[in-house]
Order: sequence, then structure tokens, then C-alpha cells
Amino acid sequence: MSHSSLVSILIPTYQGEKFLSETLDSALSQTYPNLEIIISDDGSTDKTLDIAKSYQEKTSIPFTLLAHENMGMVNNWNNCIDKANGKYLKFLFQDDIIAPDCIEEMVNLAEQDPEMGLVFSRREIILSEEANEVNICLDIYNSCRNLHSHWSRLNPIQSGQELLRDPKLLDNPLNKIGEPSTVLIKKEVFDKVGKFDPELLQIVDLDMWLRIMIFYKVGFIDQILSSFRLHPHQQSIKNIEIGEGNRDNLRFYKKLLTASCYNCLPESLKLKLYKYVEKDRDDLEKQRDRGNARIKQLEEHEAELEAELRKTQSDFFRTQAQLEEALATLEIIKNSKLGKINYAWMKFKQALQLSPKR
Repeated sequence: MSHSSLVSILIPTYQGEKFLSETLDSALSQTYPNLEIIISDDGSTDKTLDIAKSYQEKTSIPFTLLAHENMGMVNNWNNCIDKANGKYLKFLFQDDIIAPDCIEEMVNLAEQDPEMGLVFSRREIILSEEANEVNICLDIYNSCRNLHSHWSRLNPIQSGQELLRDPKLLDNPLNKIGEPSTVLIKKEVFDKVGKFDPELLQIVDLDMWLRIMIFYKVGFIDQILSSFRLHPHQQSIKNIEIGEGNRDNLRFYKKLLTASCYNCLPESLKLKLYKYVEKDRDDLEKQRDRGNARIKQLEEHEAELEAELRKTQSDFFRTQAQLEEALATLEIIKNSKLGKINYAWMKFKQALQLSPKR
């Protein structure tokens, strides 16, 4: 096979010191010779940059290190794409590992058909020690170990639209291709379909795979060529913990209704999309009704408080008027002849009480 096509290994990083050395070791151990490495660091404050610089200094492979202020996960991915020079792009995330022959095998398949836009392979999941104690991590491990097996059928090379017509396309697990570390992408693809969508979080990669399927063929290698590391500190795990996963699914489904790939979907999947979005609309209407009922309840309570305030103010003003009237009466009595006699008598009594006893 020809090794003339340049492959850009793209490593977006952020606080990645724990596993980055393993990741870079796997990148530098590739049997495919024509490579460049690009690290785009999103404002790390740990030792990520130091580790990257140490590898940059000891390799002859072209190695670009880009350090910038935090721009967010997806924008950092897109920054890697913008800086890449290769015909093919091989994302490799800071926690993941690729087998020594990963890129060679993927390029070999990609070069067999000029219409190939994406190549993916089987991958394994590395479960960290911490992840063994986290239910979310265990659930992902159990449901996503053999992603490729959830397709109805896979060939070494197939039309992307054939995969879009698979009735299992939107069954769980949704992303049956895998994470970016699992794929090789022809760079020209991004000129046609655009870059990763920063409006999405959890399934931003799946959105891209479906867009590629509209226009390109997809290749599959039935052997493990990458390892996806699962640990509880990943952003994707944090997103699930705060409920962002479900919200992202909804954003994705709504986007699909107007996406270019929608017309390629079988009617059964279109119906599934409508039902999902319709259910969300019904849920939103129920939330709206509950919200309106609560607002009405608060308004009624506010009206009761205002009525009580008005009554209290009225009682206060009435009592104040009565007090002022009583004080005026007392002043009149005090200034009258009888009042003066009474006042003198009170003073006389006080004087008698203050006189020393004999």
C-alpha cells in the first residue's frame, strides 16, 4: 500500500495530565510513517502542556502544540481540524489509546475507494479503577462495549445512506460508530458537511457521523484498533450526572427533523422521531400547565396578602385617628378650669407623698 497520504493525529486536551503520556506513546508507536501530531490545549492549568512539550522535543514527527484560552470542548475539536494539514484526520482523545497498526489499517481501507469519507473499527473500553465504583460508568460499559453489533449489517465498505436506512439507527446505543478516537475521517468531508456542532454536547460526534453518511461511503474494520478509557472525571459523565444527556438527545432529535439526512431515514424512524419530539411537547405542555397553576396559586395568595395589608393599614389609620382624638380631648380637659383644679390637686398629692415622714 502507499504511505504517501499525510495523516494528522489530532489531540484536543484539557486538564489531561493523568493519561496523556499513554495516549502520546500510542500515537508515536504507529506503523504508518507519514504523520503529523497536533495538540490543541484548551487552557489547562495542570501538567498537560509540560507533558506535551516533553514529547514534542523527543520526536522527529512534525508536532504542533497550540495553547489557548478556554474555548469549550467542541470548539477545541474544530480548532484541531482548522490547523490540520493531512488528507486524513485521526482524532485521538487525551484519555484514549490506538493500536500500533490503527492508522495503517484505516488508511489502507480508506484508499480503496475515493468516495470513502469515514472509516471506523471495533474498539474496547478501558474501565478505570474509579469507574468500577460509579454506576453511570458501569451502565455505559455494559451497554456500549460492542457498538458495531447493534447495526443490522456491516460490510467493509458501504454507502453511508445504507446505514441511514438501517431500522436500528436510532435504537440504543445511539452512537453505533463510536467516539472520535475510533474513526479516521477524510479532511475534505468537513468542507462539505461543516464542522462539529457546538450546540450539542453528548452526541455531537453522532451528529457528524450522520452528516457524513449523506454524502460518503463508510468503511468498517472488524478488529479492535482503539481503546476508549472510561472514568468518572470525563465531561460526558459529568453531563449525564446533571441531566444534560437527555436534553442533548432532544436537541439532536429536533435537529434531525430538519437535517439533510432526514429524507434518507425510513418511515419507521421518521415516526419514531415525531413521537419522541411530540412526547417532549406533551411533557412541556404539562410543565406549562403546572407552572400556570402555580402562578395562579401565587397570584391568589398575593391578593390575599394585599387584602390583609389593606385591612391592617385601615385599622392602623383608624386607631391613629382615635388616639389623636383622645389626646386632643385630654388637652382640652387639661386646659379647662376643672382640669386646672384637678392638675393642681394631683401636684399637691405628689408633694404630700414626697414630704419626709415624721
